[in-house]
Amino acid sequence: MSPRDFQRARKEAKDSSETEYSTLIYNHPYFPNLLVDTSTSDSIITTAITLLFSNPSSSLNGDSSVKESNYVSTQDVDLSKFEVTEVEGGITNALFCISGFTSYNKPYSSILLRIFGAEGMIDRDIETSTFATLAQQELAPPYYGRFGNGRIEGYYEGAIPLSMNDLRDLDISKEIAVKLANMHYEFCIPPSLGEYHDEKEPSLWGQLGSWIDQAMNIQQYQTKEDDARAKEYYNLQRIQQELKWLKADGIPAEAQGIVAFCHNDLLAANILKRTNGDISLIDFEYGGVNYIAFDIANHFNEFCGGTSAEDNGVPDYTRFPSEEQQDLFLRTYLDVKRQYSSNGDDIVDAEEETILLLKEVKAYVLVNHLYWGLWAVNQAATEGTSEFDYLEYAKNRFKRYFEEKLHIHSGK
Repeated sequence: MSPRDFQRARKEAKDSSETEYSTLIYNHPYFPNLLVDTSTSDSIITTAITLLFSNPSSSLNGDSSVKESNYVSTQDVDLSKFEVTEVEGGITNALFCISGFTSYNKPYSSILLRIFGAEGMIDRDIETSTFATLAQQELAPPYYGRFGNGRIEGYYEGAIPLSMNDLRDLDISKEIAVKLANMHYEFCIPPSLGEYHDEKEPSLWGQLGSWIDQAMNIQQYQTKEDDARAKEYYNLQRIQQELKWLKADGIPAEAQGIVAFCHNDLLAANILKRTNGDISLIDFEYGGVNYIAFDIANHFNEFCGGTSAEDNGVPDYTRFPSEEQQDLFLRTYLDVKRQYSSNGDDIVDAEEETILLLKEVKAYVLVNHLYWGLWAVNQAATEGTSEFDYLEYAKNRFKRYFEEKLHIHSGK
């Protein structure tokens, strides 16, 4: 299976006379023509039931044996037995928990229904294929299938997203370091995804290039006020020049440049504390092959927030992790990394390795500001700023970039 299977399915659905055309991809249903209307709970429930109680007879690879053993006709399902709750914390997507499945002999009582956002910024065929593979390798919640404008995932009952204060807890921080290292060195990218997650070509600079091009082609924002604020808040030509400088001279020459599959968006809301006490990482939609130092730098920047409804685009940089916490996180991470090292020649002095990684992480802290600043610029153009002030967030990330750059190069 590969992202192209989703493309072929959409073509077949378009050519088909069936209004509810479906097929199996990654052993789970895909309904290309099925769309959720988030304004009504009935649409959310009906979509989930149609997908989860469906029984497609074949998959795109011709395997007709893949069927759900506990199939129940959708006509036998009582919609009133289900409850929909909106899940807070998602800024890119709309998230809903649907509960009530235990009555129908399902192995779960609740599921998460995700409505895709960030249109045009995330390739959902690649992203869903990646998520399904992460789920198969038990590095992400279960994948249950996809519909036209979203998908259905496993829901961790009783799990609680970490708070901003939790990130500052040293014991929790060590747990996160272990979980992140495990993901970096355990996830096996299958050949079908190799062209999309090329370990020889990290996605960072290509993504930044794409986002700066997209941003510089914005003709207008959704309101005249936003047009005026964008002109006041930032100069994209200057940001473009900074990207060129960062790529050429901003990363330390001695940086190891280790790459792996990275989360790239490890904020507090994307880390769950399970009922058994374990930490789980969720929401991998910005995931891809990247520099592990960037992934860590991103996590450090997320200590400062800025994307919650309360923050509304204003990070608090006094919350950036202390030197002590950064050191503890990196040492914990590297201890785990060494467990995966099969080549004794790769093992360097632990103290030296920590110092080198910290220097590299600090460089990518700068890159990360421009990364999410450009993301916010493009989100402001496509989504508007009424629900979340993307322009304010972009302004603050760019401002922090220049402050940090000055701080680093002044030697203070």
